[in-house]
Amino acid sequence: MRSKSALAVTLLFVLSIAGFGQTPRQAIIPSAQGGGSGNSTVSGRGTGAVAGMSDDPIEAGEILHVNVFNAPDFSLNTRVSESGEIAVPLIGPIHVAGLSTADIGKLVANELKSHSLLVDPDVMVSVEQGATDLTVLGEVRSPGIFPLPGKHRLSDVLAAAGGLTSNTGRVIEISNNRNPQSKVYVPWDPTMHNTESYDRYVKPGDRVLVRACGIAYLGGNVAKPGAYSLCGSAKMTLSEVLSLAGGILPLSSEKHTVIVRPRPDGSRVTIEVDAHRVLRARAPDMIVQEDDVIYVPASGVKNFVNRAITFSLTLVAPLFYVYH
Repeated sequence: MRSKSALAVTLLFVLSIAGFGQTPRQAIIPSAQGGGSGNSTVSGRGTGAVAGMSDDPIEAGEILHVNVFNAPDFSLNTRVSESGEIAVPLIGPIHVAGLSTADIGKLVANELKSHSLLVDPDVMVSVEQGATDLTVLGEVRSPGIFPLPGKHRLSDVLAAAGGLTSNTGRVIEISNNRNPQSKVYVPWDPTMHNTESYDRYVKPGDRVLVRACGIAYLGGNVAKPGAYSLCGSAKMTLSEVLSLAGGILPLSSEKHTVIVRPRPDGSRVTIEVDAHRVLRARAPDMIVQEDDVIYVPASGVKNFVNRAITFSLTLVAPLFYVYH
């Protein structure tokens, strides 16, 4: 019994000596979950951000985790500068904007080799995905914040928000915290005749704002005075808006139709139009702009311009029904 026990102890001792000094290679990567004691570290610092590899071009403002296996002194967490660069220890700035995470890993590895810092570096780069929610606001039926990690087409995001309302305009604004000063304006066709923008991708952390249609106001001698949406076509004309209002009534001074148009500085400009010639295709059909006030005076009425201006200044939005 003693000889067998001694043999077992000796065997364990030999195996422990054989395994001495052989440390398995471990990857230093950022944790996939925030918090907890199981977080791995990069360069001695804990990271609680969700990160992953991406085939999308890296943009300024995004946070990268550069992990050099078995060389923690070269591993880092860094934000891409406005010029599209990151600073790697002992190497300096490297331009990474426009590259995928895999391409950046190869680039950093080549730089480490060319500077004779590592013989055969193994580099993995991941991009932080701290925000996995998409915010949808504006003219959708159920605006809110939606947990949609990963890339999604704009059509998928709008469907998640319940679809568009009947007051959807022709511009959708997309912004994010990665580059808050840069906003993307996507042209949109509320009539759904042109759906090219449906296939545009949005990313986690983006904010999608669906703008409302512009409105023009019609008053004076028309069948149905009121506020009218300009969503019917890409460029609503005077004849189209007058048709929405039921047309011009008899005994009107059509040739003295007035458009009161606001300026960006808050002032207003008055434009006189011969609606009689426009409706008979004898004069160019004017494009109606957002917040235009169109006033058709009755025949024989004096000072119709002053009346039009008075009408535009006394508009009370809640009292007007918006016609679509």
